[in-house]
Amino acid sequence: MAARLRHAFKLREVLYPANLLTLARLLMLPAAIHAMQRPEQRWRALGILGAAMFTDAIDGTIARRRHEVSPLGQLLDPVADKLMIDATAVALARSRGFPWWATVLLLGRDAAILAGGLLIYRRRQVISTAHPSGKATTLALTLAMLLYIADGPRSGRPALYAAMAPFAISAFVYLRELARTTGGVPPATE
Repeated sequence: MAARLRHAFKLREVLYPANLLTLARLLMLPAAIHAMQRPEQRWRALGILGAAMFTDAIDGTIARRRHEVSPLGQLLDPVADKLMIDATAVALARSRGFPWWATVLLLGRDAAILAGGLLIYRRRQVISTAHPSGKATTLALTLAMLLYIADGPRSGRPALYAAMAPFAISAFVYLRELARTTGGVPPATE
């Protein structure tokens, strides 16, 4: 499988602006986590996480406009999103009152999505793309996490509860897609 992945990516894809933004998001993660662990640096954490997630909002648009949608970007972007959201959830659970139950749900869902994506790739040699419900979940969770950083549970908790709706929908959509792609469920007729 590693050999197939190597052949799927071209080295020049690393230099595409959208992929550089995604890599920048990953590089911002340690600084954001470090700042989240220190109450006196919450505004710094807010700025870093906000900037990192802004790169997520624009990288796909840039890739499409420049006609540089690449297999590397299709793989790197969702992995970067999941690392950012999951690491932030753990950091906030440790420092700002983010609920551990939500952290465990996020980690479990994202591990299942990544494992499912690998299974789909092994069977079909296709990199699964994000569903709109997954993007809505990322946006809603980012908002909730930014509110947890800025104001703790008082503002963050209601936003987190609201984020659970797209979270549940995306979990269902991704599980259904996995079952359909791997032969477990017939496609829905529309």
